[in-house]
Amino acid sequence: MEGNNKKHTLNLIEREKMVIAGVKEVFSFDEQLIELETSQGYLDIRGEKLHIVKMNIDEGDLAIEGIVSEMVYHNNIGMGKKKGSIMSKLFK
Repeated sequence: MEGNNKKHTLNLIEREKMVIAGVKEVFSFDEQLIELETSQGYLDIRGEKLHIVKMNIDEGDLAIEGIVSEMVYHNNIGMGKKKGSIMSKLFK
């Protein structure tokens, strides 16, 4: 989302519940990987039984449940891997 300049925060509770602010876009998700863009760069979240319980991209908020095993920030979108947001894919 272009206008979302919300401060990026990430709260992880017991590696099972995560609340993220400052989310600009969610590129893809399944039970093992969630790929998103935050106001501080791109973030990949890996784990087991991951699912999104709340997503409000207009506000920049995302809530995730599941077993989180890894979080990786990176500065670029990476080799054409991500080609559009979830919303853009739904409304093609």
